[in-house]
Amino acid sequence: MQKKAETLINSIAPPNSFLFFALFFFSGVLFLGLFRLGFLLKYHSLASGIPLSILFQSFIIGARFDMVVLTYLLTPFFILSSFPLIGLFRLKWGRKIVLPLVFLSLGLLFFLSLVDLEYFSQYGTHLSGWALEYLDRPDVVIFSIWDNYPVVRYLILWALLCSLFIFLVLRVGRNLLKTKSTRPLLNQAFYFILALGLLFISGRGRVKLAPIDWGLAYFSKYDFANQLALNGVHTLGMTFLEEHKEGSPEYLDEFQFFENKDALNTVQKLLLQRNEKLEDSLKSIRRFNSFNGSEFRRDSLRKENKEPNVVIIFLESWLAEYVGSYGAKTDATPFFDSLAQKSLLFGNLYASGTRTNRGLLSVLCAFPSQPGGTLMKKYNHNLPFISLSKILKQRGYESAFVYGGDLQFDNMEGFFRPQGFEHFVGQEDFPAGEYISKWGVPDDIVFSRAVEKFASFREKPFLGVIVTLSNHEPFAVPPYMPKPFSPNLPYANYLNAFYYSDWSLGKFFHLAEKESFFDNTIFVLVADHGKALQSTSDFPLNRFHIAALIYSPKLLGEKPRRIKTVASQTDFVPTILGLLGEPAEHESWGRDIFSLSSEDKGFAMMVDGKRIGWVEEPYFLVDRIGATTSLYNYIKDPEQKKDISSEYPEITKELQKKERSFLQLSILQSAKKGLKPKHK
Repeated sequence: MQKKAETLINSIAPPNSFLFFALFFFSGVLFLGLFRLGFLLKYHSLASGIPLSILFQSFIIGARFDMVVLTYLLTPFFILSSFPLIGLFRLKWGRKIVLPLVFLSLGLLFFLSLVDLEYFSQYGTHLSGWALEYLDRPDVVIFSIWDNYPVVRYLILWALLCSLFIFLVLRVGRNLLKTKSTRPLLNQAFYFILALGLLFISGRGRVKLAPIDWGLAYFSKYDFANQLALNGVHTLGMTFLEEHKEGSPEYLDEFQFFENKDALNTVQKLLLQRNEKLEDSLKSIRRFNSFNGSEFRRDSLRKENKEPNVVIIFLESWLAEYVGSYGAKTDATPFFDSLAQKSLLFGNLYASGTRTNRGLLSVLCAFPSQPGGTLMKKYNHNLPFISLSKILKQRGYESAFVYGGDLQFDNMEGFFRPQGFEHFVGQEDFPAGEYISKWGVPDDIVFSRAVEKFASFREKPFLGVIVTLSNHEPFAVPPYMPKPFSPNLPYANYLNAFYYSDWSLGKFFHLAEKESFFDNTIFVLVADHGKALQSTSDFPLNRFHIAALIYSPKLLGEKPRRIKTVASQTDFVPTILGLLGEPAEHESWGRDIFSLSSEDKGFAMMVDGKRIGWVEEPYFLVDRIGATTSLYNYIKDPEQKKDISSEYPEITKELQKKERSFLQLSILQSAKKGLKPKHK
């Protein structure tokens, strides 16, 4: 009787391989839950005011994302262990192959989960395509990580967690590993098929038609609770797949919300100004402008009939929140603040994206940021714009691009040389002894070289571009520069680098004032992007609010003025052309700010992955493609605590139409897809 019972149990009980991988799987879910708990503890201040029931839901939903990740990790090894000759429980050498590979893969998963903890602090989001964008420069990535984070402590923690996991799994599952599998072949086949079915469901994250997507995590009105539910490795994998799908019909369909002709018509209405005429109203936004509508008359911008020079200075990470002219009390920018008293200061200017490559493209080419990789690094893509350098080159301007770092980084030289830039100054043009970090040469030395370069053009008008870098991690400041901000202050390193960047800017102007080109030059100072600071919102508007001004005492006068119009980096090309005053054909995805009517309050779009922001005073729309849409009154509610989209559905719909039309058209035109009818 006992023998029959044992035979029956043996025929229906799961094989050891099934049980071992089940143990491994659920142990992995438990440990990833601990990582989520660590995430909550690290950012506990952001969870203030969120009900415990909501946080509990975050863990439940998060477990589903964890299961998806573990499924993709374990499925190949489960199948491998089930093969007749190398099965995990059949031959010792099969076990020696499979087990180390499984534990190594799990170690990588744990490592990325720890990276995600700090990544969120830096970028305000979980691991995404940004993490992959600079894999072509591993030296820079490794240097940046080593200099900015407690790498050794994290490696020790990682080793301890991996060791603990391996110990527990091997301890609990030791009998399964020791016992040779004696299950009948039919039993093994049944459980193998059952396991594959369960893994298929687990890998999809749900039993419904569509698999789980990141939008499932946006279940509550609390942005941090939604972020807590996500798994950084899952978001990294999804953005990696999206990067490889870019340009495919499936990817483009995701951003095709309207008939293309309707999207084009909406964008044209947003951009077209008086004195402008579309080249072909059925194809693009390329248009001709007489550029005589600016309130600054062209006659006032001529000195001895010479064309004015244009110098554009990109201020690395100059978030408006830390600039005195915008209300900051930190006193990190005394020179900029003094300059603002003699300039046209943009009070409501927003970055189009979160990287320098986005800012360069928007300011110099008037093209908006997009999800996915930067257009600067894409080969054989359409370029639906005319850069400022190309327009000015046709007028006889020289052009120089000055950067203290590697000009191959972000493909800067490779992209901007065909755009009309002729002279480049980069890291290799400075003595190696002047480097103070892996990023390159400090700002004040770069500014000195820029003045020398601009002075060399003598009688010819020129476009000069300077890209600063010192106000960037690791926030390296030269030894001769004081650090006025105490290490005890929040973001002290950032503020000290900010102060140095401002001091360097002052040095540039003190040197430039001595040169003959100074009086006939329009200086444009604009941040390349903002900086992610801790926020309860997953898309805080203040992260994109940046410092910018236009200064030209001899051409524009020294009377201070604060421009209240909502503006974007894409507005600079037409605005500069408006100041210069010559008629031009352009394809700017922005407008001449100084030619707008007094009733026009302006607009701006900003992009961070699949989260799109749209500002039209007093509203700020956040459109999470594939998930939720929120509307805030950022004037009354600057911390974005109350989503009012349900209270104002018509306004939400109207702003979303503008934002999605802008996004759709820019993606389709840059992907060379033209304006064919919407796919049905």
